[in-house]
Amino acid sequence: MEISDKKSEENIEKILTRMTTLFKQVGLDELLEKSEKVLKNYHKSKME
Repeated sequence: MEISDKKSEENIEKILTRMTTLFKQVGLDELLEKSEKVLKNYHKSKME
């Protein structure tokens, strides 16, 4: 079963967003900062 590139990108973005939300909810500030940075870099890479 193959997953399209578009679907893979959507899944990656969903996972990163969920991680960021979870870290924010449970107060893991260090991981929150790192996940926000990863999500920001992911968005930048999609623009290129």
